[in-house]
Amino acid sequence: MTRTYITLAQARALYADADSAHDFEHILRVTHMAKYLAQREGAAVEIVRAAALLHDIARHAEDHVDASLDHADVAARDAKELVLKNGATEAFGERVAEAIRSHRFRGTTQPQSLEAKILFDADKLDSIGAIGVARAYAICGLMNQKLYSEPKENKTATRHQHNAAHTPVDEYHVKLKHLRERFFTLTAKKIAKERDAFMRAFFEQLAREARGEL
Repeated sequence: MTRTYITLAQARALYADADSAHDFEHILRVTHMAKYLAQREGAAVEIVRAAALLHDIARHAEDHVDASLDHADVAARDAKELVLKNGATEAFGERVAEAIRSHRFRGTTQPQSLEAKILFDADKLDSIGAIGVARAYAICGLMNQKLYSEPKENKTATRHQHNAAHTPVDEYHVKLKHLRERFFTLTAKKIAKERDAFMRAFFEQLAREARGEL
C-alpha cells in the first residue's frame, strides 16, 4: 500500500495567508489535475501529489515579504524537509523537491523527470482558460492594476512584474498565450487546447470592448 507523506490538513495550514490566485483552492485544483495526468502518463502518483500540495508554500513570502526569494527554490527545500519528517525516504523527498524546484514559468530550472513535467503542466493548466483569466484578474485587484492596457508584445516575462504597472493584458502577452507551446505531456496538451482557445477569445473580445469597437 502506498503511503501518503503529506495530509490535506497539513497542506491547507501552509496556505493560510495565500492570496486568492494562489490559495488552497488553487492547490486542490492543481493536485487533482496532477494526479489525473500522472495516472494517464504513468508517473509516480504519490510523488506528484506531494509536490502539487506543497509547490506554492513559499509563494506568499516571495510576493509579500521578500521579493528576492524564489518561491520554487524555497518551497522545494521546505517540502523535502516536511515529507522527510513525515517518514519519507531521502529519495522520495528529493524527487518531490526536484519537481517543485522546476515548476515555475519564470524559473531557470527546467523540468527533467516525468513527475516534474506533470507538476509543471498541472500548474500551468490552472493559468489558462476561464480559471486562468479569473486568477489574472484576482491578481489585478490585489495589485491595483488597470483592467486593460494596450498590448506590449515585445516584453518578456520576468520575476518582477507582479506590480501595479503590470496588467492582465501584459501577463497574457508575456506568459499566458505562450503556455500552449510549453506543455510537456500529451494529456495536458489535449486539455490545454480548449482552455487556450477560450482565453484567447476572451482577451480579443476585451480589446475590442476596451477600444470602444462595435
